[in-house]
Amino acid sequence: MPKFINHDKKRKLIAEAAWKIIEKEGIEKASIRRVAAEAGMSPGALRHYFSTKDEMLLFIIEYYIEEGKKRSDHKEWSKNPLQAVEEVLLELVPIDEEKKIETSVWWIFALRSLTSDALKEKKDEMTDGTYDLANSMIKILTLKGILSESVNADLESSRLSALIEGLSFHTLLRPDVYTPEKVKEVISYHLKTLGNK
Repeated sequence: MPKFINHDKKRKLIAEAAWKIIEKEGIEKASIRRVAAEAGMSPGALRHYFSTKDEMLLFIIEYYIEEGKKRSDHKEWSKNPLQAVEEVLLELVPIDEEKKIETSVWWIFALRSLTSDALKEKKDEMTDGTYDLANSMIKILTLKGILSESVNADLESSRLSALIEGLSFHTLLRPDVYTPEKVKEVISYHLKTLGNK
């Protein structure tokens, strides 16, 4: 009888093993051989999933994106539109351990994509995704009458996207200053100022 392979479990094992090495020693040390050893697999088995370091980084980022989506799919959002938008935006900022890993992976990926054609397309897709989400939030607030229809939705979407990316970066670099409470306060304040227009 053929052996059953749980691919989801394998993906989790590989992504977490690779991230453990990257986090402690940097991307340079995360060779396929090293990640295979950390995951308790042979290099040949690991190459079934990817063959280069950039493919591995793409694999890791996609794994953590999927994890974030699963978390969002099981979350109960507030019925209050302003509160719900705030909750959605907070999902993009590393205010807990799970999101810190996801955001750290994203920033390493983003920096490496500047010199890697293999990663550029995914980087563009993800940055476009942040803008598209911000744009959706602005549209929801406009439809619910919280924002004036005269608001420049494109400009406000760009500003909101930049705010979230900036908060994510600073929350990783200075968690002592950008505490979860401070991040919530900044997002809440920003949304309230939009509502006054």
